[in-house]
This record gives sequence, C-alpha cells and structure tokens, in this order.
Amino acid sequence: MAKRGFLRDTIGVLNSSVVSIVCMLLAVILLTRILGTQGFGLYYALLVIPIIVVSFTNLGIRGASIFMIGQKKYSDDEIVSSILLILIFTSLIGIILSIGAYYIFNEPQYTITIIGLVVLIIPFRLAIVYIAGVFFGKDEIRKANQFEWSINLLNFILVAILVWWLKMGLLGAVISISAANVIVGLYGLYIVFKKFNIVLKVNTPIIKQLLKLGIMFSFTFFIIQLNYRLDILLLEKLSTLHEVGIYSLGVHIAEQLWQIPFAISVVLFSRTANLKDQSLITQSTISLARLSFVLIFILSIVALVVAPYIIPLVFGADFAPSTDILFLMLPGVIILVIFRVLSGQLAGMGKPHYAAYIFAPALVINIGLNYLWIPKYGGVGAAWASNVSYTVGTIGYWIIYSRILKVDYLEIFKFKKSDIIIFAELKTKLMHKWKT
Repeated sequence: MAKRGFLRDTIGVLNSSVVSIVCMLLAVILLTRILGTQGFGLYYALLVIPIIVVSFTNLGIRGASIFMIGQKKYSDDEIVSSILLILIFTSLIGIILSIGAYYIFNEPQYTITIIGLVVLIIPFRLAIVYIAGVFFGKDEIRKANQFEWSINLLNFILVAILVWWLKMGLLGAVISISAANVIVGLYGLYIVFKKFNIVLKVNTPIIKQLLKLGIMFSFTFFIIQLNYRLDILLLEKLSTLHEVGIYSLGVHIAEQLWQIPFAISVVLFSRTANLKDQSLITQSTISLARLSFVLIFILSIVALVVAPYIIPLVFGADFAPSTDILFLMLPGVIILVIFRVLSGQLAGMGKPHYAAYIFAPALVINIGLNYLWIPKYGGVGAAWASNVSYTVGTIGYWIIYSRILKVDYLEIFKFKKSDIIIFAELKTKLMHKWKT
C-alpha cells in the first residue's frame, strides 16, 4: 500500500505539471516569436516523427514495468536489469525507424545535421520513459515526475541561450530539445545504476513477460498517439507550413487542459497495479472522471474568454488565428478527459488493450476525415476531425469500461454528494500546500 494519500500524489503530479507547463510555455513563446509561423510549424512537424516512433518502439515497457513491479513477482533488480537490456534493442530500432521516416517524408528543409540531432533524442527519451515507469511502479511518484519537468526546464534555458541570445534559429531549437533529453536521460541512468544492482544478462522469463505485457501497452499508446499527432503530419503534406504553425500552437495550448486528468490517471495506474480488489477504486475513478470533466469544462470557458487577448499578445499577431483552432479543439478535448481518467484504472489492471480496440477505429475515422477536410478547410478541418475521433473513442471506451467493471451506462452522468466531498478535500489540500 502507498504511504501517501491519493490526493497528495495527484497534487504532486499536478505541481510537476505546472512547472513543466510554465517552462514549456516560455520556450514556445520564444520559438513562436523568433521562428515565426512557418519556422515554428517546421519545428513542430520535425518533432512529430520521434514522438510517434518513441510511442511505438517503447514497446509499452513503462506500463509493463509499473504493473510487474507492483505485482512483486520478481525482484526490482531483476526487472530493472531486464528493462535496460530491452532499452538497448528498442533504441536501435527507434533510430532506424526515425531515419527511414524522415527519408520517406523528404522535407527539403530538414538537413542531415538537424535530422541527426533529432534522432539522438530517441535512445535517451526511451530511457526516460522506462526509468519513470520503474519509479511509478515503486510508487515513488515524485521522483518519476522530476524527469518530465527537468526536460522542459532545460529546454527553455537552452532555447533562451541558443535561439534568443545566439540567434541560431531552427538549429538552436533542435539542439536545445536534443540536449535536454540527453542530459536528463543520462541523469536517469545514473540514478538507476546507483539505486539498483544492475546485471545485464538475459533473464528470459522476465523479458518475455515484460514484452508480452508491454506490447499491449505499446500498441495502445501508439494508436492513441497517432490520434493526437497524425493530423500534424497530414496537415504538413496537404496544406502549408504556415497552417501547420497556426494549428500546432492552438492544439498545444488546448492539450494543456489534459494535465489534470493526466495527473489523476498516472496515480490511478500506479495505485491500481498494487490492488487486488478493484471495487475499492472503481467508484472513486468514476467520481474523478466526472469532476475532471466539470473542471476542464470551466477552464475551457475561461480559455474562450481570455485566449483572443492572450494569444496575439504573448505569441505575436501572426498567431492570432490559433485562437480559432483552440476554440474548435475544445469540445473534443473536454470529452476526452473522461477517457484519460478512466484509462488509468484499466491500464493498472493490465488491460490497456481495450483502449486500442476502441481508438483504432477512431483513428481510421480521424485519418479519413483529415483527408476529406484538410484540403478544403486546412487546420479547421483537422480540428473537427480530431473532435469526431475523440468523441467516438471516449463513448466507445466508456461502454467497454462499464461492461468490464459492471457499472451502469448512465453512472457517468450521476453526480453525487461524494463527488463534491472529493473536490472539497482536493481544494483544502491544495490551499494548504500553497500556503505552506
């Protein structure tokens, strides 16, 4: 059992997310101001390939490690040693796939130097993902969180030096994100070798189970990431880099609303992996899904009011159209909140594949609508395609979740007094933490 309360861990993840978001936002402000719409679009599209490749080549080892460490069938040293062996293999595969993807897309403005720097991200990003999974599995959530905000903090510092001060443009931006991942990745590996007794030898039973579980997590994560990111690549091919830049910023801002449900989902995953009786957490999960939906809905209304003034002021007048993309993305973003919370429980139960069953058809719909709408409507069409995909996926996932855990289909709409109690407790803890 965890030594801390659920809300305390959730607040810890949120605090890390706030630091991460602030650093990320500051870096994006500098990049949009200096690179402009086309340059930012080129940069954002460049990073989509390693994001997708990492989501595929990580083989779901993060999720598998959380589950296996939580089950305590094997020693932590044996599991972590096996994870590092898998890391070597997946890094090589990821590098090869990334190089192949850049060759296929053949963007003339991507030089060999820039591609090489981006490809360098792959092994260290994978290391960070795996190591965070190890600490989540051990319920050391604070330590796991530090990796993500550390990357964004370092990236912002380097962007300020290389892009703003030294005026290195796109090359400086790529060096910044690559160096941030390399430094944090090396730090993570140092911690792992210091904390665990690492013996790099093949342990067939553990590796087999890690891969068996991991492939389920990996395929699910890959499908979901494609739903989130494929529209950027399609927009790059079917529209202009200017449109990609406008769309990317709007999407980037909209997705920050997911930080709260993400924090809840992460803690649910970690806790569920250590529980035998799921009835202890099911009702809390549904209550948190309802509360997250309401909270994100309220924050979305705030975004609708302030975005028309903030976006042009902060990112520049050229990015004013990103406000429209943000507005169009909000319905899908709000609806998907329910999935992002609920998925933490089923993932912790070792059942991540149900998300893939639902979001694979949603991905097909997403791709089809992008091809249909982008040529005519540009980023607006891509935004509506995402809305349809997110809505179909969330409704389908709720149906599956209800069947597996034997919950009434209308339960998600039944707000209860206990929901308010959870919210009040969360508010009290947040206020106390901020005061201290």
